[in-house]
Amino acid sequence: QYYRDGINAALDMIAKAEREGESTFTYLYTAHPDKHMHALGVEHAEVRNVVRGIESETERFWRVLGDREALLSGEYDLDSNSGLEQEVKKSDDAVDATVVLTADHGHVTVQPKDMVALPASILALLEYACIGVHGKGRHGYLHCRAGLQNLLQQRWKAIDELHQHFLLITIDEAIELGLFGPKYMRMEVRPRLGDFV
Repeated sequence: QYYRDGINAALDMIAKAEREGESTFTYLYTAHPDKHMHALGVEHAEVRNVVRGIESETERFWRVLGDREALLSGEYDLDSNSGLEQEVKKSDDAVDATVVLTADHGHVTVQPKDMVALPASILALLEYACIGVHGKGRHGYLHCRAGLQNLLQQRWKAIDELHQHFLLITIDEAIELGLFGPKYMRMEVRPRLGDFV
């Protein structure tokens, strides 16, 4: 429903610009199916339902853009028996529009038996492991408790599952290697990254 509401809001903005003879760049973002895939894996039936819903709403979006009269009237629920296979014929009745649909990354389901959790001996040394909002599980940022950076490195090396499968480097080493980009990082970003990646 959220994506449908977003599509309708985007159509409202485009219709307003069309009425006023203006051009518009309209950007629509959805956190789905990303958040579903993180929680359920890529093969889950609910993920497929979410993807089908996004596909259906994107088709509806394109159909409405192909019917200027419907766009301007706010009648956005056009019949969808053709799908995207039958392209909208551009004519005077269509809005001059380009739609770009993209994703920022793909997903791979990791089975629970293949997941690695940080051991208690490592967690005890951390203020927090930033693997959610600012980092990802596959490249987490570790914020050590004050003065415990060397001990964390020693413990990491002593745990085979960690040091044989994961590279632990300091943020300064990562910056020097250009892992955050070819230019120097802005200073206001640096505190987010903690001590290790």
